[in-house]
Amino acid sequence: MFETLIFDNNLVPWFMLIVASFGIFIWRFLGLVLSSKINKNSFFAKWINAVAFAMTTGLMVRIIIYPSGALADTELLERLIPFLIGVIAFLFFSKTPILGLMIGVLAFSSTILYNQYF
Repeated sequence: MFETLIFDNNLVPWFMLIVASFGIFIWRFLGLVLSSKINKNSFFAKWINAVAFAMTTGLMVRIIIYPSGALADTELLERLIPFLIGVIAFLFFSKTPILGLMIGVLAFSSTILYNQYF
């Protein structure tokens, strides 16, 4: 399809990135504009929040239980224990969620390095 267009083949990925970014940012912009009109305590807003949390949780469980790529080379406990450490850290430091993420990544990195060299 792109062979018939007057595109340099090196520019096609950049063009696709711009198109995909526009598709994402238009919805974010509409969310920003329309968010003041949505009641946060309405049934619809609570339902959207629940669906978003369910999708995020499902994705995390899928990544931990059924990984793909380089993560598939690790054992289940090498993924599960650092995840639980990160969740506990996130609960302890709920004011700064980035700290929980950093502790979880550090725990996972430490586990992988330990198993690789010891």
